[in-house]
Amino acid sequence: MTVVQDSPVTPEPPSSRRGHAEIPWFARLARFSVRRRRWVILTWLAVVVLAAPLALTLTSALSGAGWEAQGSTAQAVRDELRTDFPELGAESAIVVFRQDASIAEDPTGLQQLVTSLQGAPGAESVADPLAMPPDAGLLAPDGRTAMVPVRLEATEDADLPESAGELISYVEELERADGTQVEVTGEWPVWSDFNETNEEALHKAELVSGLPTIILLLVAFGSAIAAGLPLLLALAGIAVGFASLHLLGEATPLSVWSMNFSMMIGLAVGIDYSLFIVSRYREEREDGYDAEEAMVNTLSTAGKAVFLSALTVVLSLAAVFVVPVMVFRSMALGMILSVVAVAFASLTLLPAVLGALGDKVLVAKGHEDPDRAAEGRWARWTGLALRHPSRTLIAGLALLLLLAAPAIGMRLGMPGARVVDEGRSSRDGYELVVESFGAGAAAPIFVTVPAEDAEQVVAIAAADENVVDARVVAEPAESGRTVVRVTPATAVDDAATSDLVERLRGDIGDAVPAALVGGPAAQNHDLTGVLLGRAPLAVGLIMLVAFGLLLIVFRSLTIALSSIVLNLISVAASFGFATLVFQHGWGADLIGIDHQGFVDAWAPLFFFALLFGLSMDYQLFLLAAIRERYEATGDTQVAIEEGIARTGRPITNAALIMIVVFVAFGITGPIPPTELGVTLAVAVLLDATVVRMMLVPSLMGLLGERNWWLPAWLGRRLPEVHFSH
Repeated sequence: MTVVQDSPVTPEPPSSRRGHAEIPWFARLARFSVRRRRWVILTWLAVVVLAAPLALTLTSALSGAGWEAQGSTAQAVRDELRTDFPELGAESAIVVFRQDASIAEDPTGLQQLVTSLQGAPGAESVADPLAMPPDAGLLAPDGRTAMVPVRLEATEDADLPESAGELISYVEELERADGTQVEVTGEWPVWSDFNETNEEALHKAELVSGLPTIILLLVAFGSAIAAGLPLLLALAGIAVGFASLHLLGEATPLSVWSMNFSMMIGLAVGIDYSLFIVSRYREEREDGYDAEEAMVNTLSTAGKAVFLSALTVVLSLAAVFVVPVMVFRSMALGMILSVVAVAFASLTLLPAVLGALGDKVLVAKGHEDPDRAAEGRWARWTGLALRHPSRTLIAGLALLLLLAAPAIGMRLGMPGARVVDEGRSSRDGYELVVESFGAGAAAPIFVTVPAEDAEQVVAIAAADENVVDARVVAEPAESGRTVVRVTPATAVDDAATSDLVERLRGDIGDAVPAALVGGPAAQNHDLTGVLLGRAPLAVGLIMLVAFGLLLIVFRSLTIALSSIVLNLISVAASFGFATLVFQHGWGADLIGIDHQGFVDAWAPLFFFALLFGLSMDYQLFLLAAIRERYEATGDTQVAIEEGIARTGRPITNAALIMIVVFVAFGITGPIPPTELGVTLAVAVLLDATVVRMMLVPSLMGLLGERNWWLPAWLGRRLPEVHFSH
């Protein structure tokens, strides 16, 4: 009997594979797109024309709400306040009035304001501070400032920012006497201003990124026609993604945040994918293939890498759905729709357009293809890294780990009204409230409690050193419960306020188990808790999916494990950069922001999903090229040199364009998009330089043939995926 030992296997040489039965799906797709190019182009044109009206009116289908952690205590308190205590106005807009003279001596201005607000657009009812008891807290100690609560007419989260926006516009048009200032602030006015700023930033980003992107594409291709194709593909995919998002937004609440991130990622990966396909197609044509065969070869290699890259990004973002927060699911959904649409356009519309253009996308006669011309330089660099792999690997790892070190001290938080720029009514009104009433007055904590226990809750809250006021503010409802309002000494986005929420829940919960602690600060506290609690599950899912995909595609346990480790180090370096800039303020002035003193709590999970997906993007392109050359030569060292030489310039160009897009979306928007855009730009820079130019060649050079190690038992169970043609 012959004993067969379980031993590692390596890929068979190309000659032994020719008989393998592999369904040439990408080859069939390429032939169909080229042969039926007129039909494919007209179909896409019709789809884009139909999608355009929905894409252009996407904002109307999106909401500024959705930051609540579903099922949280804060959400339960909000629902109870809306149902049983609507007269309390816990979510009212606050019209802040200030004059130079004392209000007690001259109340005319405030009286006129209250009268003019009656029946104002977006307003349902108005509370008169002069008619309220002194302990209502609506008149500031300075005697010159008053808060006028205005209950908004909308009742649904999706409509409240719109009502707040109508009120802001109305107040801005009111005539004001000299020496008076009137602003509108509160949770929903902040979201109204943020949404408007967000939309303006989107248009600015398109303009800011447009010219540099066109210039880089012209440099990359040396042809105006070829340079225009990536933009054409990206815009077509984004239009379809936006339209899909609009339709879904009509059926279920989706956040306005999904729009910016959908556009940013769609534009970045659209240019990325089409650049790789066009570059490879031009190479195949220059090797003597006609349009159809060149496209067959292109989609069988670069097209397959595009598909796998898009799949990786989509699966990474899908892990965000484990977080029960509408905003994050909306952002992930928006980006997934854009990536899917752009990838589909890259694999169908782009081949059809290339087939229709014929030789017009090729390099002019007498000129060398810039990608081919650059291969020698990249081969020399890779040869240097392979000659000194240990030193190159240590230098690259030291750089990334040094940059990652600050992430150890990362502090998380959720932004308040200062997320909106100065000059906006909600931000200026917030500053007035903080200055005149105290930092915690703008967003008090609300405790719903059985009426008989209310005074006990007041006593417990008042005993806390971070509480400046605690009092019962509502008559008992039919349920027998009432509301205690607690005013902290610190702002809603201060870590001390989050700590206060935690203490109150513990102290009050022990004494009165039926009491619930909520309010804006509690919402931030619960949201942060959910994000941190679900992060391990989401991160685990992302790594598991990425590992499985790499294992199947490259049939190598070594490559799957090493790719995961390198991506983790790259992401950690990006986290360290975000900590330095957005928590400690290093270079914050250069990008025009006031650092918050913390990193937004949503950032680690969302950054990880997106950065891991984008890191896998370049990893797949590079490894696919190396694998293709290995299947052709059977020599790992040669495959590394030729694979990096072939993809070096396209990856660098794609990275530069992606960086331009991310920076444009970052520097033109409020802090959250800035945080994401700038961090992504740095991540892509590190990924395309340190990881792809230093770590990958040196590590693969050290491993040699062990790069393709796979246990025989596992090899028999995995499908075959080839990148040769």
